[in-house]
Amino acid sequence: MSSLLRGGTAVRNKASKLLRGGTVLVHGERDHVSPQLADILIEGDRISKIDASIPVPAGCHVIDCTDKVISPGFVDTHRHIWQSPLKGFFGDTALFPYLAIVIAAGMELKAEDMFWANLAGSLESIDAGTTTTLDHAHMNWSKDHSPSAIAGTISSGIRSIFGYTPVSIVASTKPKIEFSPEPLPSWIMAIFEQLATSQPLNDSGSRVQLGFGFDFYHLPKDVVLGVFQKVKSLGTRIITSHFIQNFVKDSERLPSLLKSYDLLQKGIVLSHGGGANSEDVKLLSDANCFISATPNTELAMAVGPPVCFRKDLPGIDRVCSLGVDCHSATSSSMVNEMRMALQTARGIESEAHIQSGIWPREVTHTTSHAFNLGTIQGARALRMEHDIGSIEVGKKADLVIFDALSPAMIGVAQRDPVMAIVLHSTIRDVNTVLVDGEVRKENGKLRPVKGTEWNENSGFSETDQDIHWQEVADRILAMQKRLVSKTPRPLLLQIEDHVREVFGHKPSTSKI
Repeated sequence: MSSLLRGGTAVRNKASKLLRGGTVLVHGERDHVSPQLADILIEGDRISKIDASIPVPAGCHVIDCTDKVISPGFVDTHRHIWQSPLKGFFGDTALFPYLAIVIAAGMELKAEDMFWANLAGSLESIDAGTTTTLDHAHMNWSKDHSPSAIAGTISSGIRSIFGYTPVSIVASTKPKIEFSPEPLPSWIMAIFEQLATSQPLNDSGSRVQLGFGFDFYHLPKDVVLGVFQKVKSLGTRIITSHFIQNFVKDSERLPSLLKSYDLLQKGIVLSHGGGANSEDVKLLSDANCFISATPNTELAMAVGPPVCFRKDLPGIDRVCSLGVDCHSATSSSMVNEMRMALQTARGIESEAHIQSGIWPREVTHTTSHAFNLGTIQGARALRMEHDIGSIEVGKKADLVIFDALSPAMIGVAQRDPVMAIVLHSTIRDVNTVLVDGEVRKENGKLRPVKGTEWNENSGFSETDQDIHWQEVADRILAMQKRLVSKTPRPLLLQIEDHVREVFGHKPSTSKI
């Protein structure tokens, strides 16, 4: 048995929920966050009332939030959700070796693996308090990989924009590595159109939406323009691309290229911004486009320093959001990214203080600034600020409930709950997570989810299958075991050298 999906969830009536007696983090003017002791009433998938004391409606499910902090769900604007099977490969890896492993994974991971990979990555996100992701899905190795991955994402219960992405596909490994000579085979756009017109992705209210990822700017201008025109004609509101200057050696700066093509428009999200300058930031700001900074992986893979809060990039705070990027290489915690962004910027500024011998009385950037990068700024980047990113009547009930009495949070949560989250919390402190009004994590444990399947004729539908985390974990470990056995070091080095050559770089054995 299966049921039609609408809005990304099975058609059913949701019981109202009352979050009682929590410290609610409410955004006000100029994004100032004020803690308020209040109740929150959720009806369906939206917040219907916030008040000091709300009577319990008949049939309402009450969640006791005494000694809890209620935060907006975190918004991750750059993630490769499929990479759960690659965890453990990248902790000490620079950018090009990372790319080699990703490409090698594409030679081994099957379409059916993508269901479990995206389900795992999405559940790990929810566990950490992330309720929305922009998934730069660069695992589109066949016509079946993306539908399978989307089914996994829908099953998880997360809110997501699935950035369907054309990728380079290995055509042969002997006598040497060769990519397919056709970067955009006909099935790429055909499958995208099929997905865009299928249930529930064709529903503007769907919890999972279809976006587009694109990094093939080496193609002729008319081809790039044709791709953008096609995806926009199918209702795509978000297009994302990687932006690391000189990744392709001597290439034009991506914001300038997009501007010259008349493509730098609202809905463009560029990840990283490594090597960005003040002119790049101005172009993005003028077009109301955003950068997604991912401080942990940028620092680890030599594509930093992160752009957040940089004095040499005037206006960057207005166009900056945060992402985790590769949870295969770092924690899935958006709090971790807030913390790293804030402290890295403070560290860069401290060098000037030391050199001048002038010690400031106050820091330039605060924990509230970092908190906003992972909440309301992420919502703006994804053009969803009217629905998510802050706690407000009428907005989606995407909420994270923290334990204010945990060993990590005690004391600071009572004085400054935003500071408690940004500087003191861990994933352990995420007690409960709601997405679209549904409880997805409760009392520190992920809830089981319903499976989703894809049918070319009818779209996505919910099955009767209950999936628990243990089954997901077993599948991921089995995939990882296969990958380890099928990706010997000589093959990875061969792929890395070929990728370096393609992007105009010499083979290198140097360390960071």
